[in-house]
Amino acid sequence: MDPIPVGLAPDSGQATVQLLPQMLSRHGLICGATGTGKTVTLRYLVEQLNQRGIATFVTDLKGDLTGLAAAGGNSAKVSERLARFGLDTTYYHPCPVSLWGPDALPLRTTPSELGPELLGQMLSLNDNQQGLMQLLFHIADQLGLFLLDWKDLLALINFAETYRKSLQPDFGTISPASLGAIKRKLLALESLGADALFGEPALDLSDLVRGQQIHLLDAHNMQPHLYGILLLWILAELYENLPESGDSALKLVLFFDEAHLLFDDLPKALRDQVEQIVKLIRSRGVGVFFITQNPMDIPEGILAQLGNRIQHALRAYTPSEQQAVKAAAKSFRANPNLDTATAITQLAVGEALVSCLDREGVPATVERVLIHPPASRLTPLDDSERRQLLQEDPLARKYAQSVDRESAFEQLRQRRAHLEEQAGSTPDRPRKSARTASTLEKSLGRAASSFGRQIGRELVRGLLGALSGGRR
Repeated sequence: MDPIPVGLAPDSGQATVQLLPQMLSRHGLICGATGTGKTVTLRYLVEQLNQRGIATFVTDLKGDLTGLAAAGGNSAKVSERLARFGLDTTYYHPCPVSLWGPDALPLRTTPSELGPELLGQMLSLNDNQQGLMQLLFHIADQLGLFLLDWKDLLALINFAETYRKSLQPDFGTISPASLGAIKRKLLALESLGADALFGEPALDLSDLVRGQQIHLLDAHNMQPHLYGILLLWILAELYENLPESGDSALKLVLFFDEAHLLFDDLPKALRDQVEQIVKLIRSRGVGVFFITQNPMDIPEGILAQLGNRIQHALRAYTPSEQQAVKAAAKSFRANPNLDTATAITQLAVGEALVSCLDREGVPATVERVLIHPPASRLTPLDDSERRQLLQEDPLARKYAQSVDRESAFEQLRQRRAHLEEQAGSTPDRPRKSARTASTLEKSLGRAASSFGRQIGRELVRGLLGALSGGRR
């Protein structure tokens, strides 16, 4: 693929930096203070990858990237920059965009796909509650219950509350206090709209890498904690499901805005696993760009893996800001003709310090450049344009209409009377036999149809069990 010209030297007007698409699986960083040009840089890179047939998944936390689907030409600043790059208005063009999120294509997963570890992180469970969440998933797996949407989770908790004494011989003590706490946290997240993230049809990851498409997640109204968990899930699922292809066979590039939200309050063990995923996902042909204000927002082990770096201006008024500038300067391969630390604080809007990997994977010396102007519109789509974009998206036929298959909620509702009869118990009078759960399993286990085999995975698993073969 042709290299991507990143920008021009501000003084000479000569091209100085090129980004090699085949090196994007070595990941990257776009960093800088608010208003310095990070979003415009992101937009330009996404456009260039689209022109080269590489799919991208982009998160939009400000709600201003939908203009990727429209041709540019409405910005005086961009028009002024065109002349400096020897371009005219024929350069402007729209890009093919699939829009995900509220009032767009629903981006869904299922509780069984998310798994108990990430679900526990989403709910901010303590150790005891997290252990119980693992147990609840184990009970669902043993009884053939399909966890496909939000109401399935609530039904499973209600079932465990009702039959906890009967389940105890086979599954151990189930704390009613912990069950109640999990249920309260589920209901609190539901009030924030988290239930909309669960259901079917769930996201088919092959749709992200198929075709020449920009997948834009409109996350400007998404609760930050949910946003971080969703991105962690996407990383884990891509690593598990995409085949090995070598790090030069680029299939997909992820652009994660406000990347610090992935790592805020993340336990060290989980952070270590994410670090390993970022390291290994390149073998699946996936590159990741983190976009954030401060390079210190990214854990050191992950920051060290980001080979392509674009640094916009940082402020250095406070000691912590000065420390961030020094850290950013040290992350570049030094240029003897450039005082990197000083330049970071002097960059104009749209300028950046850039270092990209060469064909051997070696970082080039840092250069100061004026970033190339984007071809799409800087302002977002209006409501009518959004509606037209969605109507014309072929993925709408697959995802727009929700599907509510029979799952744990329906299974437990339909079989409650039968379970009580088979177990010889009521909620107030547990069965005296020590094998209640096996009776329940015989009853509910028959419901495991070909659909259950399609799910085909043990629900008791670590967060990123793919790393140790534990996901299957």
